[in-house]
Amino acid sequence: MSIKYKSLELDKPLTYDLEGLEVGVTSNCNFRCDYCCAYNRNDGQSIKGKEVIRILEDLPNLKRVRLSGGEVTLKFEDCVEIVAYCKSRGILTQLNSNASLLNAERIERLEAAGLTTIHISFNFTNAEAFSRYYNIHTSIYDKIRENITMFAKTSVDVVLETLLFSETQDNMQEISEHVYAMGVRTHEIQNSIIMGHTGWKAIAAREQLKNAVSELIANKKEDTTLYFTCMDRFMEKLGFQEQPGVYFPHCIEGKKQLHLHGNGDILISELCHPVIIGNIYNGTSLKDIYTDMPAPLSKFLEKQPCPALTALFPQED
Repeated sequence: MSIKYKSLELDKPLTYDLEGLEVGVTSNCNFRCDYCCAYNRNDGQSIKGKEVIRILEDLPNLKRVRLSGGEVTLKFEDCVEIVAYCKSRGILTQLNSNASLLNAERIERLEAAGLTTIHISFNFTNAEAFSRYYNIHTSIYDKIRENITMFAKTSVDVVLETLLFSETQDNMQEISEHVYAMGVRTHEIQNSIIMGHTGWKAIAAREQLKNAVSELIANKKEDTTLYFTCMDRFMEKLGFQEQPGVYFPHCIEGKKQLHLHGNGDILISELCHPVIIGNIYNGTSLKDIYTDMPAPLSKFLEKQPCPALTALFPQED
């Protein structure tokens, strides 16, 4: 299988260039999740598909466009338009969605437009736990599972992401089994960190993280691929090793990928700690951003902070 998902993150950058752009098509969301709501700002900003395409036309070296929100499918028609344009240029596309607003017709249209990857959060194995955490009706959980199962039967790469934090750390193997049962063969495990902007502190401690990851690797099925994100800088310290089907991709925010907000802000969004480095409507050129580098981007690339490493090994970062 040729690796499309995380292809940029698995290729260690020798030079800095804009190869990936995450576009916040809308900051609105039908969920209210502490983990990402401050990062996405939920300020009502959005950007039309035609405007995104106009911006992309000036970026010749792009390899991937990731569409996110908020909940990106609130702007479904814009998503289809952008995906089809990227397909015409050979640019890989990824949709980050909670999958609650999808259905068979929408899934078929995204596949026809040429979507490369659908990326969906999956943290709970029953409707009651899901409902308690997100304060969403239990029926939404079954709808999400139905949509995941339908997507898994298409040509689109389906990736389910599980956040490794206190709510999931003792349940990761069961979650992995549910991922497999829905027909999905790519499971991303995102390491959690403390984020002061929400007051959300329920991260997985070092030993719990080590145990959860070790169990997932030990029980991995041969036809499954596991990505352990935001663990690459300390994987060896915890005794982890890459092997066929097990990857520890590095972070590329600020190195080869940036985030474009609906109001034109350009951000480094490393681990939900957004740093604004310019605005396309106030004179910042995405095309030239690595040759005419804004000071916050230069500082970030010089220091390359790692919140995950600091959280687990505070004396060693």
